[in-house]
Amino acid sequence: MEEKEVVKDDGNPEDSYKVMFAYIFSTGLYAGKIPIAPGTIGTLVGLIPILIYWTKGGSYMLLNQISITLAVFFIGLWASTVVVETFKEKDPEYIVIDEIAGYMVAMIGIEPTWQNLLIAFVIFRIFDILKPPPIRFFERLPSGLGVMADDVIAGIYTLVIMHLLVNYVL
Repeated sequence: MEEKEVVKDDGNPEDSYKVMFAYIFSTGLYAGKIPIAPGTIGTLVGLIPILIYWTKGGSYMLLNQISITLAVFFIGLWASTVVVETFKEKDPEYIVIDEIAGYMVAMIGIEPTWQNLLIAFVIFRIFDILKPPPIRFFERLPSGLGVMADDVIAGIYTLVIMHLLVNYVL
């Protein structure tokens, strides 16, 4: 396993802490460093906030889900931008916070039963891997925005399908 060279190091300890925290968050607490299927593993990490927060908040449950998802998205945007710009890699596979956020988007307003979690997981992974239009376009956006946007759009596609399935089929 080869070490990544940090491009910018002016000796400021705050910069090294920033990169360290960004790396920890962007890799989903290092889940993205698992060498087999890091995107799938990252999506599984998305189960943690869903299982913790999705049924909390009473009448504000939907607002809670949206707020937590937005928080993960913005942390992911910051963290992936720092990592991409520090290590000069466009969209490294070890960054998985985008999968976490995308899967959370896919489950907004959906009851987290094991069936719904599984169906959303499979549909989200298919969209994330195949990247049908316009998902691939969003992947081309610069820096951390490109890392995060394509998975959020895949999550939105999945969200629409999940709501159709839950409300009209299942």
